[in-house]
Amino acid sequence: MGEGKGSREESELVPGLLRHWLIGRVLVAGLALGCYANSCWGDFVFDDSEAVINNQDVDPGATSLADVFSHDFWGTNISSRTSHKSYRPLTVLSFRLSFWLGGGRNPFHFHLANVLLHPLVCLLLLEVLNNWFCQLKTSSKPVSRVDWRAPICSSEALVATLLFAVHPIHTESVSGVVGRAELASALFFFSSILAYPSPTSQGGRAVEILRLLLTLVLAGSAMLFKEQGITALGVCTVSDVLFRAKKLQKESGGQAKCRSLPWSYWRQWCDGGSGRKLCLRSAVLCVGGAGLVWGRFAVMTTGAPQFKPIDNPASFSDSWTTKILSYNYLYSLNWWLLYHPWWLCFDWSMGCVPLVQSATDLRVAAVAVFWAGLGALAFRGLSRFHTGDGRLVILSLSLVVLPFLPASNLFFTVGFVVAERVLYLSTAGHCLLVAIGAAYIGAFSSLTKRVVQVFLVYLTVFLALRSVHVSHYHCIAGNS
Repeated sequence: MGEGKGSREESELVPGLLRHWLIGRVLVAGLALGCYANSCWGDFVFDDSEAVINNQDVDPGATSLADVFSHDFWGTNISSRTSHKSYRPLTVLSFRLSFWLGGGRNPFHFHLANVLLHPLVCLLLLEVLNNWFCQLKTSSKPVSRVDWRAPICSSEALVATLLFAVHPIHTESVSGVVGRAELASALFFFSSILAYPSPTSQGGRAVEILRLLLTLVLAGSAMLFKEQGITALGVCTVSDVLFRAKKLQKESGGQAKCRSLPWSYWRQWCDGGSGRKLCLRSAVLCVGGAGLVWGRFAVMTTGAPQFKPIDNPASFSDSWTTKILSYNYLYSLNWWLLYHPWWLCFDWSMGCVPLVQSATDLRVAAVAVFWAGLGALAFRGLSRFHTGDGRLVILSLSLVVLPFLPASNLFFTVGFVVAERVLYLSTAGHCLLVAIGAAYIGAFSSLTKRVVQVFLVYLTVFLALRSVHVSHYHCIAGNS
């Protein structure tokens, strides 16, 4: 059952004025822009030298468009055995545009594009989260995805987006030109989710088909900016299942609580027009996604890239125990960086993270805490699948885990130990979990609500100042 307007307004963590359609979005865009604006005056730093300075594909006069689509991200022929196999032609095309606008390799124009992309990604994320909360948690009619005049549905959506906008883990993605891949991929990632037709979408069959095709095109484009963009299709599928659960519960008058997993009610889920549409949409995404992945691997005509032990020591270990323990420790380290973004580094190789070679290593405790926490969150979401909060926890976890899978070493070896850039999308799910937890604690009493509000203000300011500081460090590193 939905809450009344008054009770809901009293439980909101963010005052209604800040959730105004204009003020909320200006606040998000302003903070996202302000945290990294100082990087515009920096030089090319770290990996920018290989991706921009030494990459001839960036110069429109040096190589042709055909070369861009036959070379990897670093300008090497993709069919070469020495290629890194990072196929991101759309990112390279965006570099060529910056080159043309700046009259050459002008760092300001390259940095400016990154700084402007981050607020755009944040605004799209706000639309995605606003839509999720309206469809999964409230009893009100979902806000139109294209109506920017509508008020922000939930304070949790605004809190999560604000935390995402100022999170210091984005420094490498925004302040480093090479992070253009993550930013542009995220832009199309969230656009793909917004384009996906949900059970509450308006329009006939033709409109739904067009939106499905648009979803695939946008997800494919996201993949051509950065490989993890394809995981948008997985997030769309998870959200579709959860929307179907909410609709099924509403149609049964709140009696179908769906306390068990959806697949145990397969006949009930597939019954009726909306159930069959869900299955068809999922099938289209699976087939389309498989085609996109096949095409991506087909580009690598000479097989997987050849990395060195110094790039990813765990993958070259002869001991499976060392591999498994080290991989799991890296997962926990990535999660820790989301919660405590203090030790930030552009390069975690060169022995920065020693291998975990034995179960007696004290770092195994971090692995245990990580899996216990992840398991507890998953259990919370699945056990409360019949509630809006439970479904939102599942969506949050999908947004954390799915974009990280390509960098997990589970499917193929990656060429790094820890890369903060690959956490750009996962940070959105992490911030959503924090916002949901804050709202849960704040709902206990007026006192806890006030404490949570003060903490969130402090956290936002602290993270913003930290981002400004680290971004300034990148600027100094480039000019030194």
